[in-house]
Amino acid sequence: MKVFNNRASLKISVVALVVSLTLGLSGLIQAATTPDLGEAASFAILSSTYTNTVAGTTINGDLGYTTGPAFAPTVNGTVYSPPSTKYSQAGIDQGAALAALNSQACTHTFPAGAVDLATDTSHGPIGVYTPGVYCATAATAVSIGTAGITLSGSGTYIFRIAGGLTSVADSSVTLADGASACDVFWTPAEPTTLGANSTFAGINIDDMGITIGSAVTWTGSALAFGGTVSTDTDAISVGTCTTGLPDGGVGPEEKSISWNIIMLAGIFGLALISLGASLRKHTS
Repeated sequence: MKVFNNRASLKISVVALVVSLTLGLSGLIQAATTPDLGEAASFAILSSTYTNTVAGTTINGDLGYTTGPAFAPTVNGTVYSPPSTKYSQAGIDQGAALAALNSQACTHTFPAGAVDLATDTSHGPIGVYTPGVYCATAATAVSIGTAGITLSGSGTYIFRIAGGLTSVADSSVTLADGASACDVFWTPAEPTTLGANSTFAGINIDDMGITIGSAVTWTGSALAFGGTVSTDTDAISVGTCTTGLPDGGVGPEEKSISWNIIMLAGIFGLALISLGASLRKHTS
């Protein structure tokens, strides 16, 4: 009877180990991933129409438009317009990146109703977000309140919003603990409006239009090919991103996942060997 109980206990341990490791591997495989922006990656602003009513905006990166602004901004990059093939391809790549982002499963869905990211507690600690896919459904409006938010940790952040995105005046999006503007994506289905004197980070893909209030500092990109981008004495800078694919074309996110899977598989194998040895000992 004692041998039987030992064998049953060991079998249960094996099953528990398999389940826990399977869930761990599943979580790694489903981690949010950063899409390839292609030709759109170099643009601080990509639009069909670019408007402003005053001079004074500085763009650190490329600028693309079909219809230009009343006042020429300072551009530390290249201005592209039709019939530029880079401009048209950037629009295509913007659409492909959006499709890739929308195909990823939500890791957290906000409750119905208007959402203030700065005060929401449904996702975890107030005002702090870790990598994942955050979804606001049913045409929910999402705002970033005065308290601002912090994106903490290396990885991909996707904010998929069925409504519009608004940041209030003097709000901020802060990057911490390895978070990069190159891996932060905002994909509202309705227009984006950033309040005056706010600080924003990430790549906003919104062909419904992006309006940037006065004196906004933005690290990332306003990608609105097919729509309008409006600025007002702002500073918009493309994020400093890792270029190229090391180790035979494996991106940083995928490489991290691959090594984690290998390590978990190794631990799993060693655990099975140990359990098998114990089982043989108890049955001999």
